Amino acid sequence: MNTHTLDQEITAKWESGEYGRSDEHVVVASEAAHTELEQGMAMKLVSIRLPVGLIEALKMIAEHHEIAYQPMIRDLLSRFARSEVNQIMRELDAKMRQAQEEESSPPVQAFIDRERMAACG
Repeated sequence: MNTHTLDQEITAKWESGEYGRSDEHVVVASEAAHTELEQGMAMKLVSIRLPVGLIEALKMIAEHHEIAYQPMIRDLLSRFARSEVNQIMRELDAKMRQAQEEESSPPVQAFIDRERMAACG
């Protein structure tokens, strides 16, 4: 039996539940292991109340895409947060540019005018 076939058989046994679903394989992770996992993944468990209809819709969408709904929600929130941060940064950049134009033009022009007058006078 080649390695690829053996890997496929082992994977099939894990997916079917032959491996890993018996009581002999179940152990509760220590608090230290849980903390290490959370830190390693840079994640924190949160609790949020959502409307039942929204959860059902999200589960249906995830099922359609053949993915788990919780990772899908995490991805959805990550993309939303990135998009919003980018939008905020664009707005702040535009405000800063506008403020720089408004603040620098009159003083610069006044300086130029004073220098011209001093040179002529």
